Amino acid sequence: MAFGELLTLWLLAMAVVGMTGAGLGIYALTCNRVPGGLLGKTVRNPRLWGTGMLCLVSSLAFVSWTLLIIGLGITVTGHAVKPTG
Repeated sequence: MAFGELLTLWLLAMAVVGMTGAGLGIYALTCNRVPGGLLGKTVRNPRLWGTGMLCLVSSLAFVSWTLLIIGLGITVTGHAVKPTG
């Protein structure tokens, strides 16, 4: 397999991961629910989790380590913190 083929395969994989993460983040942010059985049971604050997922996906687009760390922190916080109000 040539370098160009591997690069194309890697680009396609990143596009699929990015679209999946963006779809999950937007769904969680707008509907205040997380799809899936196990994921739906472990996420306590879906809107915060969705915001973190969107930050993670945007870190892929902008190749930013800072945004990746911030998004990971927000996503983990969405798992741990119950919503107030």
